[in-house]
Amino acid sequence: MRAKLINEGFGDTKIAFTHKINPSLSFVVFKNLDGRISKIENLNPRIRFPFSVGQRISRNIETWACNNNFLIDGNDPCPEHKIFGVRVSQVPQGHEWRTIFPNKFR
Repeated sequence: MRAKLINEGFGDTKIAFTHKINPSLSFVVFKNLDGRISKIENLNPRIRFPFSVGQRISRNIETWACNNNFLIDGNDPCPEHKIFGVRVSQVPQGHEWRTIFPNKFR
């Protein structure tokens, strides 16, 4: 009973999506305590958000955001690019890969 009273004080969690290139394209998704979408505030009709109210929030939303160039709460959901199984940030400056494949390290 005590845990239920503590959780009643919390409201919906807000998740903001903003476009990487055009920050004016943004919308907000509200999430319940159980992880379901409770409300979507999409002020721009050009954005087609494929999820609806009542669905659970899962990793699919992060995949959608990565594929459509959106940031989630200001963070990039896309994984870091890898070349030959090594992260680009781990290849030091002046390495042979950077001289052989300069377009991969931009």
